[in-house]
Amino acid sequence: MEQIPAVLRIEDYKLEELLRCPERFAKRKAGRKREGDVNWRQMVQFAASHSINDFYGLPEAARSPEAIEASVEHWWTNRNYKFHSDEHYLQMKQQIKDQLKVFLLNGSCPAMPIVFFEQLSTYVEELDLEISQIFHLISRDEDGAADDYIVQKLAVDVDSDALSLLFHMTSVFCMSAFEKLPSRIEVLSLLNGKNMVFVPDEASLERSYDYMYLIKSLLPEADVFKVNPTFPVQLVM
Repeated sequence: MEQIPAVLRIEDYKLEELLRCPERFAKRKAGRKREGDVNWRQMVQFAASHSINDFYGLPEAARSPEAIEASVEHWWTNRNYKFHSDEHYLQMKQQIKDQLKVFLLNGSCPAMPIVFFEQLSTYVEELDLEISQIFHLISRDEDGAADDYIVQKLAVDVDSDALSLLFHMTSVFCMSAFEKLPSRIEVLSLLNGKNMVFVPDEASLERSYDYMYLIKSLLPEADVFKVNPTFPVQLVM
């Protein structure tokens, strides 16, 4: 009889929440989730992400500014009290509409991505860890070799901690899943329109492994980070 310990799984959105607010994360995972745990940034990201998914689900001829506006309206929250003010609520909705139109229609994002708005998982042998990550856009690098590719995320949170997590996690994920680093990783800010670019290489990959190893060592002993949480140890005959 062989004993196999539970496998740790890191999911990007859970890790983002943990790093952003450890206390709130702990309360939510303890079964004390309240409506107040969701903030306006998360609501804005939710609406933007689903609008991106809607956009790429349309035939190219139907991808118009009007289609983007309609998607944002459809997915936008009605909980205006989560925002700083009614004015802030309306400003953010218009900002997301405008910024999505700029990014999706002016060539910043690909017309035909390889992957759009898909959650992928990979087991990283070097870390004995499963990583699950939501990819907004993966596309071919038209300026590179046939197997060169670019990873893009349209994000609300673009502070230094969020960027570090994204760049390191994506590098490790891609090397494990695709056996090749992306040509570049881009974060397109939905709040200020900036495009932040990270170009991974062999040296940065080592730093990314170190970063993810540190993250793994700091993870709380919680079922939410286990692939098989109900049974801490599996028995295999």
